[in-house]
Amino acid sequence: MDELRYTFYGVRGSYPVSAPKTVKYGGNTSSILFESGEDIFIFDAGTGIVAAGEYIQRKENIKTINIFLTHLHIDHIMGLPFFNPIYDKEKIIKIHCFKYNGFKYKDTIFSLFNQPLSPISRKGIRAKIKFNTFGENVESPVIINDHTTVSCIKDDLHPKSGVLIYRVDFHGKKLVFATDIESENGFEGTHGDFIKNADILIHDSQYTLEDYNNNNSPKSGYGHSTVDMAVNNAEKMNVNKLFLFHYSPEYPDSQLENMLEHAKKKFSNTELSIEGKINKLRR
Repeated sequence: MDELRYTFYGVRGSYPVSAPKTVKYGGNTSSILFESGEDIFIFDAGTGIVAAGEYIQRKENIKTINIFLTHLHIDHIMGLPFFNPIYDKEKIIKIHCFKYNGFKYKDTIFSLFNQPLSPISRKGIRAKIKFNTFGENVESPVIINDHTTVSCIKDDLHPKSGVLIYRVDFHGKKLVFATDIESENGFEGTHGDFIKNADILIHDSQYTLEDYNNNNSPKSGYGHSTVDMAVNNAEKMNVNKLFLFHYSPEYPDSQLENMLEHAKKKFSNTELSIEGKINKLRR
């Protein structure tokens, strides 16, 4: 097992978009599929998870699927009712999220399948669903296999309940997924220790600096980063490669290319996350 494969199936934020101007880089919301040998796990369940599910169903040997949710905002879970493996009685699906105050997150998940949102009902789910709840701090990692683990840390800067930042450790390599964060001053303290020296950083890049500071509609406090924030974090954390992610649904492909050009001037090893593209982290 010499490589970890990861495929972006959803790269947009807020809501999915379908238009000629978004076809090149993709219009589905947040979802990334990981393959470590024969083991599969997923970060987030936006509309991108629909195509990920179709891919999984073509692989007959996959029985257990771990889904790691960053949080429960609708753009990060709206694909679950259309995720084909959830209707496969041979599948075990483990859903991971943090503990919410005042309600059980599994009730929110099941509500997507129930009236009045859906005619499916909870009884229509045929896979065996298991839930795992994370606390506030870095906990013991979830073991995917002998070479791959997933850890997380809570970040409270995304309104109103916060978000989980995930890290995949693979043969001493590190991949960090940090979406839906607003990191004006950069990662520090425990968060910095969790992220620093990552080989791959996938970072929220919803806005340009101009939109973020727009006098008529400022985006400060929305819980999302600018491209500049992503770049600054990549530099500060001494990461090897940066992927821009969670683009505003209002931005056409040409705007994303402008964002990439801007980022590369400050951090040359930057790429756009592209829907459907397979990437590899080698040991």
